[in-house]
Amino acid sequence: MRFSLRRLGMEWGKIGYQRGKVEYTLSAYQQNPYAGVFGEVSYRYYSRLFKTLITIWAPNALLGYSVYTWANWEYDRCTRKMPSQFLDEKPPEAGSE
Repeated sequence: MRFSLRRLGMEWGKIGYQRGKVEYTLSAYQQNPYAGVFGEVSYRYYSRLFKTLITIWAPNALLGYSVYTWANWEYDRCTRKMPSQFLDEKPPEAGSE
């Protein structure tokens, strides 16, 4: 007789029968994902959230916005014509078309 996992009741993605294994689950309808949101947990959570916002998110957002505005300002400056480059040109005369 050949040894195989299929004979032991094991298939791909399924564990075979195990003696002494106890598994407890809670129904999805009995779970309360918002338990403690308005209690002591919320103070700790929100204090950490605001600390993260102030120390990490705010400086990065300000830096990103400043780089964005500087890049737009520099682009506008570079695409503008400088009057000193066109001093030798004469405007077209009226009626010479």
